[in-house]
Amino acid sequence: MKAPHDTTARQIPAWSETVGPGWASLLDRLHHDLQAIDADYRIESFAVKLGGLRVSVADRFDEHGEFDGEFADCVTALTDSAETASEHTCETCGSEGRIRLRGDDQHTWMQAICDACRTTRPPHVLPTAAHGAG
Repeated sequence: MKAPHDTTARQIPAWSETVGPGWASLLDRLHHDLQAIDADYRIESFAVKLGGLRVSVADRFDEHGEFDGEFADCVTALTDSAETASEHTCETCGSEGRIRLRGDDQHTWMQAICDACRTTRPPHVLPTAAHGAG
């Protein structure tokens, strides 16, 4: 386990095992794009809600304590793009998919999934992906 002060423990890879393998490339791309803006970026919250990703990056402030609005705009554009892509990407295999209601005898949930995975794979509950980094 990484020390709490280790920035990488609060970046995308720390949550990659909480979602299906079909979203691995989305998360990898988001991580690399965020690192290109700020190698020490920090995830404030990470969750799967209503069948798609929900990612929030912590705000950044300059040396004078001023809010960095340009940084916020850039990372919001990146996270919004990844969130939208997740809603159209099968969480299981990475093919084109859409959000569907899934369920078993006890639970019902929403999951982005393709036609093939919907019919060939039994529904399963992934580990809870709602995490606050704080």
